[in-house]
Amino acid sequence: MSWEGIEEALNRARGESARVSLRLADLERNVARGMLQGAGPVGRTRERWERAERGIHRLWTLYATFEEVIEQASLLHGSGGDEISVREALSHVLTGPSVAFALDGGTEHLSLAEATARMSAYSEEAAGTVAEVEAAWAVLHPKLGGLEALWQEIGSLTGMVGGDEEEHDHLRTELASLGDTVRRDPLALVTADGTVDTSGLERARTRLEHTAGELRDALRMCDSYDESVERLLWAIDDAEEKVGRTAALRRHVAEAVAVPAPIEVVDRVPSLREDVAEMAELRAQGRWRELGTLHGRLQRAVHETVDDLAERSENLEGLLERRSELRGRLDDYRTRAARLGPAEDERLLAEHRRAHRALWEGPADLREATAALSAYRDALRQRTGSGRGSNRTTPGAGASEG
Repeated sequence: MSWEGIEEALNRARGESARVSLRLADLERNVARGMLQGAGPVGRTRERWERAERGIHRLWTLYATFEEVIEQASLLHGSGGDEISVREALSHVLTGPSVAFALDGGTEHLSLAEATARMSAYSEEAAGTVAEVEAAWAVLHPKLGGLEALWQEIGSLTGMVGGDEEEHDHLRTELASLGDTVRRDPLALVTADGTVDTSGLERARTRLEHTAGELRDALRMCDSYDESVERLLWAIDDAEEKVGRTAALRRHVAEAVAVPAPIEVVDRVPSLREDVAEMAELRAQGRWRELGTLHGRLQRAVHETVDDLAERSENLEGLLERRSELRGRLDDYRTRAARLGPAEDERLLAEHRRAHRALWEGPADLREATAALSAYRDALRQRTGSGRGSNRTTPGAGASEG
């Protein structure tokens, strides 16, 4: 090698040594690596981490030897010996298999370039594993923290309502298992496309939030039972009034419309009042959590009852509106038919009688009336389009708008 080539190769090797030193320092300082070492990884994470740790150990071993070779080259470079001999020696050190790498009981001789490539591979594998674990933890740890906060709330609420924590042991066990997986085997939750599967954590959150919600309801019952029951009874009284109005509307509609049959009005108020009485029994027994659950269910039931009554009222009023609409259409068709004069044919008269009977003689049959009106309309169209009949408006300059 020329002196210029030797200088370039030696500087390149020193630069590679500095870069590897920085990578090693980053790995040593990496928080995730320290957490992995302390957690005792298992499963898929353990397999990946053991391979990465072997790579880091080999990286340190190879780096130490690499540094020794660079030190040797630097000493030769500054030795001041015979120029040809020094150049030959440096050429061998810088390009030949000068790095003796002890590996698994044997020794492998690598050039500086080969050693550099090997160190890059070891550091990239280790850094990749650590980065993947870090990315998984960045998603999982906040969610796990939220679950653990919920669990703490459940414990506090249970004590406040005089409950037994043992009834939540299944949640404790589930949370402990999830926590162990998140901390010790996060890569088990990384899918093939690199996304993090948090479905198990989300299902646990649903169960924990449900339990916490029940306990919050129970605590509210402890603190404000009388006020809660009073508000609930007011809401039930309001629902009872709406039941009465809707039932009266249904009776009125039944007198006006027979087909389709008016929708029935279901009275759920007696059942709601029975449940309120059950609340008093639960209070007397100090069963606050069941009381809170029942109160929440009753609140939803009252709201659903009121909404159902509103829908039934709308349905019943719709029947009256439909009858009025059909009656209006019948009057409109009859007015058009009257313009035909006394020669109105029997088919028109028959269809009019059919529709009139369905709409005016007793409770209306809206289906029959709708069919009769359609037939009346068709007959009227045929009749006005046939060219027959007196007083029929004819085209021309003097024709009326009709």
